[in-house]
Amino acid sequence: MYKLQIINALTNELLREKTYKKPDLILDLIETGLKGKECFLFDNECRTYKGAYVSHTSNLEDETKVFKVLFQLELSDIQAKVAVAN
Repeated sequence: MYKLQIINALTNELLREKTYKKPDLILDLIETGLKGKECFLFDNECRTYKGAYVSHTSNLEDETKVFKVLFQLELSDIQAKVAVAN
């Protein structure tokens, strides 16, 4: 398993945490950030943020590889409507 933790680089606050079976989406997010592209991210309350990649680390916790990705974040002017499954 692979876990993504999106961290606010200024406050060190955990914005969102999500677990995946494969690392593809996590690695794509990191690659997008490394290319200097702006990322749009969601917190656990489905608020939309614009993020500039700062850095990332990875480590192994039990059998899960955890990726901590730090972004300089700002609340987006445009808030996406996110459907939440019941």
